[in-house]
Parts: sequence; structure tokens; C-alpha cells
Amino acid sequence: MTARGRGRPSSDGNTVSPERILSDALSILDADGLDRLTMRALAVRVGINPMTIYHHFKDRDGLIRSLAEWVYADVAAPETDDANARLRGLLMAYYSKVVLHPALTLAIFARPSVFPDHATRITENLISLLNELGLSSQRSLRWTHILVDYVHGAALAVAAREGNQRRGPMLDDFESGLAELLKAFVPSPDRSSD
Repeated sequence: MTARGRGRPSSDGNTVSPERILSDALSILDADGLDRLTMRALAVRVGINPMTIYHHFKDRDGLIRSLAEWVYADVAAPETDDANARLRGLLMAYYSKVVLHPALTLAIFARPSVFPDHATRITENLISLLNELGLSSQRSLRWTHILVDYVHGAALAVAAREGNQRRGPMLDDFESGLAELLKAFVPSPDRSSD
């Protein structure tokens, strides 16, 4: 997170933590989208002066980048199991964040300058796991793009549905599709490597 510290007190004398600001910013982003996430709207919701937000996050891009860092911080591959299972676990963890916070993903797409360090870490982990499965560097990078695009497409499609339609068959479809994609990395005697 790029937050600078505890910051200025709010008008009632209480200090407001960067995490509180991020939590309320994420609520606005999730409910109303990127266009409605303004420093003024956020300040009103938190009950602080907009300058307090600027103190913590510099500008709107800094706020969105910090949001992405905060949301994706715990996306990781399981530490145990084989490379294929760890790959699946990492992709499932990322998928769940995109489903929960699709507006954040779309904000990152719209503003490449806010691309979070955790996204780079996730990408590097995917490449490393694919390398462990025996893919060349070039194929690992290509498959990383394929897998990330699959996660984004499936998660954003699920997020676009309302209410209970987000669960059940759509998650099953994602998991089935992911299993099919990951079969490409299981050694098979009748498949030559390329």
C-alpha cells in the first residue's frame, strides 16, 4: 500500500486510518463504479476533509493503486502440493477477488498507471509455476496471458449477473474450464511437447 500514515484528524477530532479510507473507497467502487469514486464523495462518506485523502494517497490514481494492492495482497498459490495444484489455487484465489470487486479490475484496465505490484507478483508466480511444469519461458508467458484472460473473462461475466445467479453453475463452469486448460500441462504419452 502506498499510504503515508495516520494522517490529519477528521472534523470531530478522530484520526482516520488509511485502511478505513480504502474500505470505504472499495465500497463506493463496488456499489457505484469508478466514475462515482471521487475524492469528494469518499471524504463525505468517511467524514473527513478531501485533503486528508490526498495526504494519504497523493491523488485518485494513488488511491486506486492502493486499493488494488490492498485487495490483491493475499492472492497467492498454496505453499504445498504439486505445481499444477498450486497454479489452480492461485488462479482460483485471483478469480474470487475479480468476482468480488469487478469495478476494481475494470479500473485497472482503464488506468494502466495504477497497475499494482501485487498483479506483477501474481504474474511472476504464474510464470514460475508454469516453468516448474516444464514449459519454456516463452510458452510460460503465453500461457500466463491465456490463463489470466480466462480468469478475467469468466469472473467479469459472473460479476455482471445479479444476486444468486453469481454462484453455482457459473463457478462450476469456471472450474471445469480451468481444469480443461490445466490439462495442457499434464504429461501425456501421446502428446509431443512443442
